[in-house]
Amino acid sequence: MNTIMEKGALIKEIMTSELVTAVKEETIESVKNKLQINHIHHIPVIRGKHIVGMISLSDIHMMEHHFTLFHSKLAEEINQKIFSTILAQEIMTSQVIKVRDDEQLSVAVGLFEENMVHALPVVNKSGQLVGIITPMDLVRYAYDTKKLI
Repeated sequence: MNTIMEKGALIKEIMTSELVTAVKEETIESVKNKLQINHIHHIPVIRGKHIVGMISLSDIHMMEHHFTLFHSKLAEEINQKIFSTILAQEIMTSQVIKVRDDEQLSVAVGLFEENMVHALPVVNKSGQLVGIITPMDLVRYAYDTKKLI
C-alpha cells in the first residue's frame, strides 16, 4: 500500500457528496438524461435516503446495443420509445457494494481491486446514502496530496 493511503484519510474527505439520484419507478430514458446532463457514469437508485441499486452508463449502452445493431434514426427513435417504458428497477444492480463515510480510503481501494467496480456508494452509520466514491476521486486525492508533500 502506498504511503499516501496509509495516512488515515477517510472516505468522507474525498467522496462526492452532491449526488444525482434516481428512484426505482423512474424510466431508463430519464436516468440516461440525468447521466448525460450531469456528465456522470453512475447513478444510485434510492428509496427515501437508502440506496437500493446502481445503474451505470455502461448498463444503458449495453441495453442500446442489444436492442438494435443498426444506428439509424428510426432505430434511435424506437430505442427512445422502449427506454420510456423500462423502469430503473428493471435494470439496476441491486446487490450493491457500499462503504461507510467513516472508513479509511484503503477500504475503498481494496474493494475497487477485489470487485472491479467503478463506483462505490457511501453511506453513514444509519445506512443513509451520503456520497459516492470512484477511482478518479482516489487519483485526484493522490495527485493533490503528492503536490502538497
